[in-house]
Amino acid sequence: MIVRSIIFYILLSLWTILMGIIHIPLLFISSKFLYQPVKIWIKGIFFLLEKIAKIKHEIRGLDNIPSSGVLIASKHQSAFETFALFYYLSKPIFIHKKQLFWIPIFGQYLKKINMISIDRNEGISAIRKILKIATNKISEGHSVIIFPEGTRTRPGQTPIYKSGFLGIYAESNCSIIPVAVNSGHFWPKHSFIKQPGKIVIKILNPIPPKLEKTDVLKKIELVIEDETNKLLKLK
Repeated sequence: MIVRSIIFYILLSLWTILMGIIHIPLLFISSKFLYQPVKIWIKGIFFLLEKIAKIKHEIRGLDNIPSSGVLIASKHQSAFETFALFYYLSKPIFIHKKQLFWIPIFGQYLKKINMISIDRNEGISAIRKILKIATNKISEGHSVIIFPEGTRTRPGQTPIYKSGFLGIYAESNCSIIPVAVNSGHFWPKHSFIKQPGKIVIKILNPIPPKLEKTDVLKKIELVIEDETNKLLKLK
């Protein structure tokens, strides 16, 4: 799989550069015109994963996503779920660290689409800013996507769920959709080599609004970890 992984990354780099250059004019007009080109870019990644790295994927439970704005809380094991959730969800918005804006080409498109960035150096003021922006995005019908663990975790690694997203849940008065994944088996953290198989992204039943914050945090962790462990057995 080393050779296949090398070929995958070479073609991915060329594909990213090509798409980034072709669509540079879109950086100077409304961000709404960028969603489709980004989805085309992601579809190309799916193609390369399947044909070169021999990694297929399946999305389950899309009917659990409401037509209104919603908060998505996803397990995070690889870059794959960021691509998949952007591709399959309507009006997706990610909350991510500010440093991603610094990546050439990719970062400029992230910024143009108005993703929500976190500057951890700003402390409590950053949290207030994110809360306000995320709540507004949900009220406008966006799917705001967060990773409660804050970083990628390896399959089987002890999870540490952070409570930062609960402010958005309380303020926006919306449901939370948990998401389980098994992507870490095939796109391992800190590993160059891709492993063949099928990545499954499972969108679970919504957790209703207005629950106690402590109850929500426990429930989110329980349902995501339980379903993720079931998916990991599919390896």
